[in-house]
Amino acid sequence: MNYVRPTNNKFYKMMKLLFIILSLLSGIFAQGYGLDDCIEIALDGKKTLLSAKLNVASAERGVTGSFSGLLPSLNASTSAGRTHFPETENISYDLQNLTSDTTMSSYYDNMSAGLSLNQTIFDGGRSWNQVKQARSNLEIAKLNQRSTKIQVIQNVIKSYYGLLQAQQLYDVAEQNLEMSEQQVSLVKKQYDLGVVKKTDLLKAEVAQGQARVDVLTRKTNHQNARRVLFNDMGLQDFGQSIMAVDQEWVTPVVPSSSEVLNLLKTQNPTLSISQSRINLGELSYKMAKGLRLPSLNSSVSYSANGKDSDELMESLKDDWSLGLNFSLSVPIYTGNTLSTRQHQAKLSKQQSEYDYITLLNDLRVQAELIRESLKNYSEIIPLNQAVVASAEEDLKLVRERYSLGSATILEVLDAQVSLRRSNSTLINTIHDARMQEASLKALLGTLDLEYQLEEN
Repeated sequence: MNYVRPTNNKFYKMMKLLFIILSLLSGIFAQGYGLDDCIEIALDGKKTLLSAKLNVASAERGVTGSFSGLLPSLNASTSAGRTHFPETENISYDLQNLTSDTTMSSYYDNMSAGLSLNQTIFDGGRSWNQVKQARSNLEIAKLNQRSTKIQVIQNVIKSYYGLLQAQQLYDVAEQNLEMSEQQVSLVKKQYDLGVVKKTDLLKAEVAQGQARVDVLTRKTNHQNARRVLFNDMGLQDFGQSIMAVDQEWVTPVVPSSSEVLNLLKTQNPTLSISQSRINLGELSYKMAKGLRLPSLNSSVSYSANGKDSDELMESLKDDWSLGLNFSLSVPIYTGNTLSTRQHQAKLSKQQSEYDYITLLNDLRVQAELIRESLKNYSEIIPLNQAVVASAEEDLKLVRERYSLGSATILEVLDAQVSLRRSNSTLINTIHDARMQEASLKALLGTLDLEYQLEEN
C-alpha cells in the first residue's frame, strides 16, 4: 500500500500524526484498527528511524567535506608587531652654531598582510578515493536507514498479529467458559432430578474452573500484547481503545529459489551493506598503495610589509611581493609503515569478501526454510479449518446425545476440549504463517516497498 503526501508540507504531516494519536486517545478507532494505520504511526514517529535519518544527513555532509582534498585552499594572514631592543643614544654636534642634538631609539614597528593559495596537484589518487569513500559511507547510511525501516515495519506486523492472536485466543477462552457454565447449569438440573450422578456435576465444575483459569491467562496475554504493539509503534499504552482487525488469510505467493537469490542480492539492505564494505576495502587498499607514490603540491602567495598601516597600504599597491612554489615529495623509506598499511588493507578487503559470501549463504538458507514453512502452511491451514468445523459439529451432536441420556459427561467435555484446542491451533497457525510471510519479505528486502512514505 502506498501513501502519497504533498511534498514540502511538514505541517500536514504533523497534523495528520497528531490526529491519529488523538483519535487513539479519544477512542475513535474503538471499532477496529488497521495494520496500515499502525505502520504509518511507527514510520512517522519511531525514534530509531529519526536517528537513522540523522546518520544519513551526517554522511551527506561527509561527502561535501571529502572534496576538500581536491579543491584549493585560500588563506589570508595579517600581523602587527613591535620589536624592542636596548636603548641607544646618538649625539651630533654643530661646531659653527655650538649646538648638539640627541636621539634615542628602543623599538621598531612592523605590519604585514598577505594571501596564499595552495593546491594539491597529485597525491597518488588519495583525494579522489576519499571522495569515493565518503560516497560509499553515504550509501551505507541510506541502506542502514532502509534496514531500520524494514525492522520497524516487521516488528509492528509481528506485534499487530500478536495482538490479534491474543484477542482471538481470549475470545475462544471466553466462549469455552460460557459453554462450561452452560454445561454446569444443565448437569446441575439433571442432578437435581436424579438423572445423572454427582460425579458428572463435579467433572463439569472442574472443567468450568479450568476454563476460568484459561480466561485469566488469555486476558493477561492480551494486555501484554497491547503494550508490545504500542511500544513498536513508538507510543505508550495509556488504555487507548485499539482492536486489531482480522482479515481472511490468503495463501501467499512463494517465490522460487532463483527469485529468492536474485532478491537477496539486489534488495536485501544488509547484504548490500556488506557489498559496500567490500568496495570500501578496495578503496582503502588503493589509498594505501597511493602512499608509495610521489605527491606534488603548489602554492601562490602575495604579501606586503610596512612600518604602520598607511605604509602597509602603500606597500600593498606598489611594493608587494608575489611567490610561486612547487613541492615534490617522494617517499623513499619509512620503515615498515607503508607496507604494513597496504598489507592490512588487503587483508581487510579479503575479510569483507568472505563475510559477504557467508552472509549470502546464511540468508539464503533462512529464506529457504521460510519458503518451505509457507508451503506447509498453505496445506495445514485448510486442514485445521476442516478440523474446527468437525469439532463444532461433534460438540453439537454430543451435547444433544447427552441431553437425551445416550452420552456421558466425559464425552461432552472431551468434545468441548477438542473444539477449544482446534480453534487455538487454527488461530496460532494462521498468525504464525502471517509472521513468517512478513519475515520472508523482510529478508528479501521487499517489505518496506509495500509501505512507501514520500519524504517531506
